[in-house]
Amino acid sequence: MTSPVYNAADLTSVLQTLSALSNPAAPPPDHADSDAYEPTDALPPSPIVSPQPRPPESESNRSNPETTSQPRSRTSGNPAGSIEDTSSISTWPAALRHVMRAVSQNEDLQRRIRWLIQRQHDHEKQWWQGRDALLKKQRARVDKKKELDEVLRSVGAPVDNTKQISTAEEDEAELKRYDSKVYRASRQMAEAMAAELRGLQIPFFSIKPGLVDSSSETNSHPLSGEILTREELSGLQRRILELLQDLCKE
Repeated sequence: MTSPVYNAADLTSVLQTLSALSNPAAPPPDHADSDAYEPTDALPPSPIVSPQPRPPESESNRSNPETTSQPRSRTSGNPAGSIEDTSSISTWPAALRHVMRAVSQNEDLQRRIRWLIQRQHDHEKQWWQGRDALLKKQRARVDKKKELDEVLRSVGAPVDNTKQISTAEEDEAELKRYDSKVYRASRQMAEAMAAELRGLQIPFFSIKPGLVDSSSETNSHPLSGEILTREELSGLQRRILELLQDLCKE
């Protein structure tokens, strides 16, 4: 059998096409790696009252301290030192009273909580978009392989149908690695947010360790008094977060 004869110009054109198809575009950056959560980078600072310059004292003023004492001006907001201690709150009614009194009347505190919640939502959205982009990239690999095979067939070149750019198992492993990175980042974000809320004395996030029974995961054995199980504490923290989202809406 005689082998087919190819036209040199046609072969050059085909090789250029193959070269273009065999050079895939650079993959998009891995969102989970490049977007590590840093909870305090841009956290709005607590309000700080700057001291007012005092005029030079005269001799008469130095001898009479009563004339130099002036009433302190009242500042807006709630300085960090005057935040009410909520570490003893372990019931929902007490927590609700505190939040309605302290948070609903403090614009600065609302702004800080709103920023934390919005940052969490932004990261969750970004991670989901990154996962969707990874799935699209995997599908594009398959489409690129099919297109390359069609070009090879058009010039009579052999096509290896058993060879794949990536197998289904490899794609699944790649997706699991991404999900694992997102899980670690989300845990880090949740812990950082809990620390911020604890610093703001939000009930159930600032609770004393002695009011939580760390040895019991569930409430199968009811405890006396106001000691909470870890499951109960998690449920109350979720409720208080839902309340904060409603109170701090713009």
